[in-house]
Amino acid sequence: MTSPSDELHGSCHCGRVRVTMPASSTGVIACHCADCQKLHGNFFALLAAERSAVLWEGEENIQWYRSSPANERSFCAHCGSRLAKRPVEGSRIMVSAGLFDRSLPRKVLNNLWLEQKPGFYDAPRVGPMKPEDFVALALAEPIGTDTAQYGYALRAASGNKQPPGVVALTWIAAKDPAERERIRAHSRQNVQDFVAEPGFISIVTGFTGLRGFTVTAWEDEPSMKRALAKHHAVAMKELFGERFVASVWTSVWTATRINRIWVRCPACGSLEDVSDDHTSCNKCHALMPERPAFW
Repeated sequence: MTSPSDELHGSCHCGRVRVTMPASSTGVIACHCADCQKLHGNFFALLAAERSAVLWEGEENIQWYRSSPANERSFCAHCGSRLAKRPVEGSRIMVSAGLFDRSLPRKVLNNLWLEQKPGFYDAPRVGPMKPEDFVALALAEPIGTDTAQYGYALRAASGNKQPPGVVALTWIAAKDPAERERIRAHSRQNVQDFVAEPGFISIVTGFTGLRGFTVTAWEDEPSMKRALAKHHAVAMKELFGERFVASVWTSVWTATRINRIWVRCPACGSLEDVSDDHTSCNKCHALMPERPAFW
């Protein structure tokens, strides 16, 4: 037997119909079929459970009708809220997720009948966003103003904790999205070569619109040159030998001053200069977290 804390409570717009479902109900499921589009004006977000586990109040206000040979659907006879769908033969029922509070602790688990989805909206994202999903979203939906543009960035690190002897800065502009993808393909191979170089420290790279950028940190210039002699040399040959990229700028910088690395002691809260790799707090002698890399 379920307790009230194990139940989901919802109601129609006017409140004459109320519904209680077990928290174990399946969903949210998004159905994009043509019938749901007609009836809801968008996809049908639903929770599914056994009919016997769903309790209705105000059933005298519920109007059921045969929406297809296989299914029945219902709505509130007073406010018209769409309530549920149930197969004519079967024990399950699909209840509208819109009947429940906006704080319903659920995410869309699955999309149904996507082949019937109209083109005026995107299907809800299912599951956690993977890095490649985030990149695709940032590239497909660029956000910007006259003075700022937003995109994506990533960091790849070797674990090398030496201070950088040189830092290389590059920006590169593609003429169109197809060329941007070509630049990104080169960049992925370059990063693999960089990480394999012992003198490599880390890279921050990304795209805003059609403009890509990289900031790479190295122990010294010979380390950088060894890594750039690999796939990067292939990309440079294409750059100067073909009509590839709209514009590009690159440079190598040496440090005028390397500042300290400060880490806060988790025990007493003081900021510790850990550039010398000491492992205990000078103030309270508690164990300090591992020193981060310089870049």
